[in-house]
Amino acid sequence: MKKYIIIFPFLLSCMLLCGCTDWLDYKPSDKQSEEQQFSSKEGFYAAVNGIYTRMSGNSLYGKYLSYDAIDILGQYYAVEQSDESDYYKYLRALTEWDYSNESVINVLGSIWNEAYSTIMNINVVLKNIEEDAVGDNILPEQEYKMLKGEMLAARAMLHLDMLRLFGPIMAKNPDGRGIPYNESTEPQILSILPASTVLTGYIIRDLTEAEALLLVSDPVLTDGPRAEYDFVNMDNSMRYRQLRLNYYATVLLTARAYLWGGDYSNALIEARKLTDDSQVREFFPVVESGKLLGNSSDPDRMFSTECLFGYYNKNRGLIYDYSFGGGNTGKALLMPRTGYVDGILFGGQYWVGDWRFQSQWTAGKTLDGNDSYQMVKFKEITDSGRDEVIGNKDENELLQTQKFYGSFSSLIKLSEAYYIAAECLGTTGSEVYNLPAAWGYLNRMFLDRGNYNWGPENAEVYLQDWLTQEYIREFVGEGQKFFYFKRRNMGFDNDYNGQKEVKVMTDAGFPPFIPPTYDTKDKATDEQKEKRFVLPLPKDELDNR
Repeated sequence: MKKYIIIFPFLLSCMLLCGCTDWLDYKPSDKQSEEQQFSSKEGFYAAVNGIYTRMSGNSLYGKYLSYDAIDILGQYYAVEQSDESDYYKYLRALTEWDYSNESVINVLGSIWNEAYSTIMNINVVLKNIEEDAVGDNILPEQEYKMLKGEMLAARAMLHLDMLRLFGPIMAKNPDGRGIPYNESTEPQILSILPASTVLTGYIIRDLTEAEALLLVSDPVLTDGPRAEYDFVNMDNSMRYRQLRLNYYATVLLTARAYLWGGDYSNALIEARKLTDDSQVREFFPVVESGKLLGNSSDPDRMFSTECLFGYYNKNRGLIYDYSFGGGNTGKALLMPRTGYVDGILFGGQYWVGDWRFQSQWTAGKTLDGNDSYQMVKFKEITDSGRDEVIGNKDENELLQTQKFYGSFSSLIKLSEAYYIAAECLGTTGSEVYNLPAAWGYLNRMFLDRGNYNWGPENAEVYLQDWLTQEYIREFVGEGQKFFYFKRRNMGFDNDYNGQKEVKVMTDAGFPPFIPPTYDTKDKATDEQKEKRFVLPLPKDELDNR
């Protein structure tokens, strides 16, 4: 493994939603500065904030693992074919799963290197948290457990996504080549472990411990997200829990990990900790339709009230301008093919009223002039009072809330727990198979999105197809579609492929006057899917071995 530089933030971030422009400043660390860093409670929190800041950077969840590279691999978008510049060649290579393109190689290397560098920083934080617990006790017991739980969850999350990206298709080859699992604070070459060992022996182990620690320490369990500034104590260290890997987010990560390994029983147990607890819906309520429909000034397009974990980005609107709207580039780089959004994802009388379609997509033009739809999920909202100094505390708190959902990007959302429960219960061969119960969870999400209740008596084939389309509708810009298709070893049919129509000729049309017939199913073989879904380890990583 490469030698990664350990860095720490030395300035505590200004509190996130009070007009702060930057979270943290960084300096290289040595032993002396490390001791200085962890000599105060503020230093611990600054180091933890630094981890989240790195996770929200472009190489990880701030770009490549959310709306950019991973969603392009997931076939959300049609890319201009005529532009021969290097950047468009890179975008086309991603849509074609071409991992030999030099720019793609560089991006994958950046993801890998930043993930493992961040993991090493997490390990240093964890080491110092443990040393403090048996030494100076700078951290109160509750905060010791909370921060340790968060950091264990963060380490597991990063390893899980490296496994999901670079590891094998678990349904086909669970013991195939996995990834290194780093628990060390020292740069060293670590063994590449079998995928199943990484998942069950390390990732789920860390998540289980994190969940237990957060269960007895996280204020989210009693007070909810706490997404408001503490004007009394001026201490926000235990607030803004949606910006931290809180207990509920960790539970969903655990469900996600179990499902990745095909363990339906345990995935369902974890998902139900969220779906079947009425308090969770109280703390993370369904977005109100009034904040979406007929609201052109400040709609909560991110459905932020339902988000268990995400990151804060004061420049979120630039994501839309550069990648989706074309406001700064003159070109909308990422748009689905004509007829995909309005004709397939939300076509027909049943889906046209879907709140996601109404609030997150708008009519536009592709680069070649055809009608299509632009994704406006990241578009900047109007907040005329964001920079005003307000003396009234209640008004100020309201402004903080406005700023939050206008600058927040989701990574883990409550809806995924319902989809996981539906899949576990509605898949033939599952040890917990119960089709009516599966429909109950899926219908709950249909209703939460302004759609119809289909009842519990429909066939499994419909549940599986609609579940797939729900993942596509729900998680655009959040980096989950590619992983869903990889986990299930699925092809990208016309119903699922926003890049291009799939037309496979099934009849050659002989004699010539007989029109050819086409199938719209992706005919990829298991070998072809392997090349799509299993990304090569970065060259630098291999060269160091």
